[in-house]
Amino acid sequence: MSNVHEFIQTQEFATLPLVASKILELLEHDEVDIRSVSGLIETDAPLTLKLLRVANSPLYALRSEVNSIHQAILHLGLNRLTNIVIGVSIFSKFFVAKNKAVNNLLEEFWWHSSCVGMISKSISIKTGKFFKENEFIGGLLHDIGKLALIQYDVEKYLEVIRLVEQEHYLDKEAEQKVFTTDHTIVGSEIAKLWKLPNELYDIITFHENLNDLKRNRELVSSVRLADLLAEIWGAGFYEGLRKVNIEDETAWKILTESYDDFKDIDLELFTFELETEFNKTVEFLKLVKS
Repeated sequence: MSNVHEFIQTQEFATLPLVASKILELLEHDEVDIRSVSGLIETDAPLTLKLLRVANSPLYALRSEVNSIHQAILHLGLNRLTNIVIGVSIFSKFFVAKNKAVNNLLEEFWWHSSCVGMISKSISIKTGKFFKENEFIGGLLHDIGKLALIQYDVEKYLEVIRLVEQEHYLDKEAEQKVFTTDHTIVGSEIAKLWKLPNELYDIITFHENLNDLKRNRELVSSVRLADLLAEIWGAGFYEGLRKVNIEDETAWKILTESYDDFKDIDLELFTFELETEFNKTVEFLKLVKS
């Protein structure tokens, strides 16, 4: 599978869900009319319903209930809402599969991805560094390349998992052996194809290669730190890490160099506090699955 682009084009990954794609096009213009955006989202009734559920959930703790997309944009801001649209529409498109083996893997995959999104969001709240929801949606989409590999050939992906679990490969090594590519390369092509914003592109492409990253370093490091914490707490997705010492990780080093107050985080206490975030993850999954 040497031509990754060709591989992606042959399946449903070829196109971003329509509403998300059109919104990204609208946002390319400097003068964006909020009514155009809300009108566009509301053409997709199931998506609108899910977005309003998410906006009114404890995730966003809005002071008053929002009953329209226009209100949601005013309360959450256009960038945040756009990112939620991208995340929820992609999630909805790929949550259910006809194949039972794929379905079981998808459940695990989205649990991991949602936990990473939630933990990333917690990190940004904890440090007071906000990334306009890119941290949450980036967490949700960081492993989208794995999803593409699963959809392409679930049996081959089960072999990747066997190599990780039984022969102690790291995920990218196992993917290279089985698919001759890995999830960050595939994910990068999907992000380009879908014309995702730079922030999401960087998270998908560089979350396991932070040293190659030239921009959005704090954002991608926040998502990577969340990814590692999810792995430690039993919400991983076959990355193959046997032992993680957070303070030795590049993500931690970048964040402590960038933010003085990050050095003072008590990891043990932070871990304890995150139990509520796992509960929110369950809530989020319910909202977007139904």
